[in-house]
Amino acid sequence: MATPIAPAVPRSAAVIIELRNRIFTGEYSAGFHLQEIPLAEALGVSRTPIREALATLAKEGLLEPGPKRGYKVRTFTIQEVVSAYLVRATLEGLAVRLLAERGADPETMAKLDACLREGDAMLAKGLGHADQPAWLEMNNIFHTTIVRATGNSMLADFVEQSHRVPLASSRHVHWYRFDEQNFALARRAHEAHHDVVDAIRKRESARGEALMREHIYFSQRLIEQHFSERSIGFDVR
Repeated sequence: MATPIAPAVPRSAAVIIELRNRIFTGEYSAGFHLQEIPLAEALGVSRTPIREALATLAKEGLLEPGPKRGYKVRTFTIQEVVSAYLVRATLEGLAVRLLAERGADPETMAKLDACLREGDAMLAKGLGHADQPAWLEMNNIFHTTIVRATGNSMLADFVEQSHRVPLASSRHVHWYRFDEQNFALARRAHEAHHDVVDAIRKRESARGEALMREHIYFSQRLIEQHFSERSIGFDVR
């Protein structure tokens, strides 16, 4: 019997969320082969959103090409994820410092302020599962805007490389289940966004670097806590 997809979420986004969650919970463990037709039947959708979801999850690093077409769930360790967060904290902290020292142009500040407003609006009305794609997109735009605004292509390349490690990307905020228990985590993370933008605007480079590092370390600690007692699709050694 097909598992229904939440109607309040756009179908393509809902399929991504569902498949990602099945990987995180271990239903689809490391090496599991994912193919379009069986997944479409299991989720009660056409092959098009399945195809789009698999491609998206492959870009995120959760999947890799599998045998006879399709994809398989990638194997990785929690140490790899933690290492990627350490690199992100160092490099994105540096990006904030460089941007604050030089001063951000009006277009960059407008993009960052737009992210703050969007996050504020979602928090004000209360987050639900339908908000997950928009929240993740906002978070990713926030982080990538800062890195790109430095104009340092080598820095941007290394940050992008760290984002290819599963669960380490700014597109991953998967512990936000958008329920009451995790609402405070989302609010705290977004408050950090406000603080980072404030430091950039005031050109407080040292403060901004420290804030961004702590913001990413916060995510790292949650990752370690979330998976410390689980083995869900990857080796947690």
